[in-house]
Amino acid sequence: MSYFLCKTNLHHHGIHALRLSPTHFIVANSHQLLLLPFFRCISSIANPNQHSFAASYLINKCGFSPESALSASKHLKFETPDKPDSVIDIFRRYGFPEDKIFKIVKKFPKVLSCNPEKTLLPRLDFFLSRGMSSTDLATFLCISPPLLHRSLENIISPTFNFLSDLLQSKDKAITAVKNYPFIIYHRPESYLQPYVSILSENGIPKSHIASLVYKWPRTVRVCPVRFRNTVETVKEMGFDPSKLVFTLAVLVRSGQTKSGWEKKISVYKGWGWSDEEILAAFKRNPWCMMTSENKIMAGMDFLVNNMGCESSYVAKHPILLFLSLEKRLIPRASILQFLQSNKLIDEKPNLVTLFKYSEKLFLHKFVDGFDEAPQLLKIYREKLNLSK
Repeated sequence: MSYFLCKTNLHHHGIHALRLSPTHFIVANSHQLLLLPFFRCISSIANPNQHSFAASYLINKCGFSPESALSASKHLKFETPDKPDSVIDIFRRYGFPEDKIFKIVKKFPKVLSCNPEKTLLPRLDFFLSRGMSSTDLATFLCISPPLLHRSLENIISPTFNFLSDLLQSKDKAITAVKNYPFIIYHRPESYLQPYVSILSENGIPKSHIASLVYKWPRTVRVCPVRFRNTVETVKEMGFDPSKLVFTLAVLVRSGQTKSGWEKKISVYKGWGWSDEEILAAFKRNPWCMMTSENKIMAGMDFLVNNMGCESSYVAKHPILLFLSLEKRLIPRASILQFLQSNKLIDEKPNLVTLFKYSEKLFLHKFVDGFDEAPQLLKIYREKLNLSK
């Protein structure tokens, strides 16, 4: 009977089969002659559209495409809907929205094979007991669903506890984890502990370390060897480890590749900055080396060619380069130009002060106090609208 089915299907596809033995066929068409195992022939040709139960479940229940379902099902081990249904039901019971449940499954199909009682529930309860809401937890797991398979005892719990001790707050630890889930993806001794130790060894106050980890947790994932070299490089630049600017410089330098760093230096030199001016600007405000090359070029062009600033003036006030060109510099420069051209002010104000003012204070000093306030406000808002 099996032979008949296989032979019929082969003939249907224009292929002719000759059985040599109970276990093998010769399969031939106009292009080739093949020797195939008998049962392989039955499984792959007699049922070409047949999916495994897991693949069918992913397609019908979870909205997978046939191709992605076939790929994902290779790593799933269930032949009935009981286990995957129980996983989905637990997510529902914890208040996860349907769209996020299936987003988690699509990003990490292996979750459907986990033991709900031993694997899923303890991890969900862990994060909820630390103060994470079910809504936040659903969003959090959409970003990093593989955390559901990381060891609770050896990775998640000790790393979270170390983070809580460092930040001296479980709430802050939860915030850091939500902002960057991968901070608890590895054992604490892999990244987090070496990161903190390197900074401590170089005289950086614990409060500065905690601030760095809390505000920019992704910096923790830097290779410890590379990170140590970065800290040494920043020290050699003349930064004082006891000052907060040191930690900012480490943050910026560790986030740059060698080629990225050199490209920014090249852009600044193109505007006439010397090595000394570049270093001085970096020491005044490390963020000037995080600004993209395009933003640097646009900012320098506007400040030098439109505002009449000396390039060296910008080097002394690098904060000007990471203020928004469209939402801050251009609208305020338009107000200044109007005031000057209409001789409504006698002296040109300090540009750094002008651009750093809060919007409320800027409007109070340069718009509201003039009889032309309605016209000034119109100009200002038109420029802001152009940036949207």
